[in-house]
Amino acid sequence: MLTEKFHKILESLDSLTPLQVETLRRALPESAITDDTPPYSHLMQAVVDHFDESPTCPHCKGNDVGHWGEQSGYPRYRCRSCDKTFNAFSGTSLSHLRIRHKVDDYIECMRGDTTLRTAASQCDISLPASFLMRHRLMAIISPDKAELLSGISELDETFFRESFKGQRNLDRPARKRGGRKPRKNGQAKNVIKKIPVMVACDRQNHVTDAVLEHISADELEAHLRCRIQPGSVLCADAFTSHETIAKRLGLELKELVTTAGIHVLEEIYHIQHVNAYHSDLKSWIYDFFKGIATKNLAKYLGWKRFLKTERFSKDSFIERISGHWVP
Repeated sequence: MLTEKFHKILESLDSLTPLQVETLRRALPESAITDDTPPYSHLMQAVVDHFDESPTCPHCKGNDVGHWGEQSGYPRYRCRSCDKTFNAFSGTSLSHLRIRHKVDDYIECMRGDTTLRTAASQCDISLPASFLMRHRLMAIISPDKAELLSGISELDETFFRESFKGQRNLDRPARKRGGRKPRKNGQAKNVIKKIPVMVACDRQNHVTDAVLEHISADELEAHLRCRIQPGSVLCADAFTSHETIAKRLGLELKELVTTAGIHVLEEIYHIQHVNAYHSDLKSWIYDFFKGIATKNLAKYLGWKRFLKTERFSKDSFIERISGHWVP
């Protein structure tokens, strides 16, 4: 419509009778009247506010950035170094999110006790959208680590069965439940690979964890260095790698020979807290979620760590996620 004609219509609105106003309202498309969806949710707005304080180009990491209008309700920016445009979500797991107005509702389903189907029903989205939304949010919080472990810390490893859940094209025949192949020479061999997971915690409810390739002193050091305060007491079972890592990090090791029935030393040194965490984690993954794909294990570890160390609320979750955009 031409601008001049449009302004004439606007000027004539004041002279319309109530009947004419109602007739005009009915003539408008339904979407023009009822579509009041905000351009982004509280979470998206928090991310934009944090990013706008010090925008950084996701392409060249430059800081010489200026505003470049809006698109789809998002403020856009232009990098003067590489001439590329972007918004606050470019290059992150929140980019190209089509149901951004559903994010706030979905956060309520991130308490760890809601299945994908229930979340999809509560948020009025499809099951694939529910899956992708969960993994987008997990991908943001999973790299977060707890505060520095101090005082009496506990270290132990547990194992998860390798899983290709959800993968359609396998390069091996499907296995029966339990993962055992037919008996050969009177013996049944377990063919499932076990994935080691390290968990360390202290008595103040701080947790750090990691998915390992192998249980070795080098890998443990890579994940624990700068995560445990030097001089702390480390409780662990009798294992050569634990002795090595304690020396490298300057920790006092309280070695528990569990195979010999030594579970507690001096009435205070034990690994019962970390073992309880293992039990809770496995029950959550195997009993509630009915198993997860190994490729997603690190994400679920990060999600569980957040639920364990934080008092969950929508505001705390939004604050944690939007904090990733703080310079």
